[in-house]
Amino acid sequence: MARFLVLYRPNLTTPWPVAPKRAAEIIEAMLEDVGRFMEAGIITDGGFFMDGNSGFFIFEGMSEDVYNLTNAFGPFIQFNVKEIVPYEKGKSMLLDSLRMWMLSI
Repeated sequence: MARFLVLYRPNLTTPWPVAPKRAAEIIEAMLEDVGRFMEAGIITDGGFFMDGNSGFFIFEGMSEDVYNLTNAFGPFIQFNVKEIVPYEKGKSMLLDSLRMWMLSI
């Protein structure tokens, strides 16, 4: 199972409802969805950034699952998804690449 860093922020190209009550309903529904994903262990961590507009999640699953999860919040939210490679595995991959590069010089 892979881990992903999912950064989120409002999609500024999509207009939010003008009525404050409707906008609040959308935000509340999104927060409820996130709560369900956290209870299920799909989102293992998350938080808000101090700009009051964005934040992050740590997601565990398959890339298809991340795709489905992020699309559930469209079109109001924009995501930047990064797969996390554990340090020891990344270190090994980097050193292997350096060795291959050194052999080609």
